[in-house]
Amino acid sequence: MDESTITPVELSRELGMDRKVRQIRGFLRNPADGGGPFEGHEIGTEWHLTREQADRIRRHFRKV
Repeated sequence: MDESTITPVELSRELGMDRKVRQIRGFLRNPADGGGPFEGHEIGTEWHLTREQADRIRRHFRKV
């Protein structure tokens, strides 16, 4: 893992959503914010989110 990336688990902890990491993964698979699909992920592998991707998720879940 690159130091400039973050995993959904790390991001859920940052957002205070420790037990809701599945919501973040669900959003990654089917984003409902009009921003289009998340690129750069191979099915069956762990997500490693770029800063831009993580910021998009932060914006989405801070609104909810």
